[in-house]
Amino acid sequence: MLKLNNVNSFYGSSHILHGVNLEVKEGQVVTLLGRNGMGKTTTMHSIIGFVSKVQGEILFEGQNMASLQSHQIAKKGIGIVPQGRRIFPNLTVTENLTVFADSKKGDWNLEKIFHYFPRLKEREKSHAGTLSGGEQSMLSIGRALMRNPKILLLDEPTEGLSPLMVSEVMDVLLKLKESGMSMLLVEQNISTALRIADDVYILSKGKVVFHDNPEELKNNMDIAYHHLALSS
Repeated sequence: MLKLNNVNSFYGSSHILHGVNLEVKEGQVVTLLGRNGMGKTTTMHSIIGFVSKVQGEILFEGQNMASLQSHQIAKKGIGIVPQGRRIFPNLTVTENLTVFADSKKGDWNLEKIFHYFPRLKEREKSHAGTLSGGEQSMLSIGRALMRNPKILLLDEPTEGLSPLMVSEVMDVLLKLKESGMSMLLVEQNISTALRIADDVYILSKGKVVFHDNPEELKNNMDIAYHHLALSS
């Protein structure tokens, strides 16, 4: 479905991604792990068209998108939940969900969003700026789903959340997985990541240094200690 072949990405003269190869198959959840500054967000931004200089192939359903603009890529069916959530604080929950909605592409609508996110239903008339961090994360995911994407890119949706809210957000992502939604998830918390992943990649200094299924990573925790700064 989504495949990166030898992707190199640059910010000005800074070479950030070095020959990244990565694949998300239809219906699969792939988790991208790594310490801060290792290229995870740049990978997401390269896919969605936020990086102006990208070399290599970024294939979505067989089409190379490396030269397309971000709005063109979004129209292909790629949704993004950005790091930091970036909701509109002065708009209500409902207004945030509907501002970029595209009901012509699928069956994600307000009713379905509120079914998956009952907390948002409870707060539908509240201004988004008054929501908790976890509720804002759910709102950001819901807003992306309202575009009816074929695949979701999620950049640290649990960042800064309490353990309780992390669990609630992950429960929703598991439900999305069960529904068949394809996802590429950037995550720093390894236990959270392995809970949902079908496939795992680890980035270090812009290069893929590990790729396998979650069980193999669990069986090779020395790799995690080395590349993810875990304590033994």
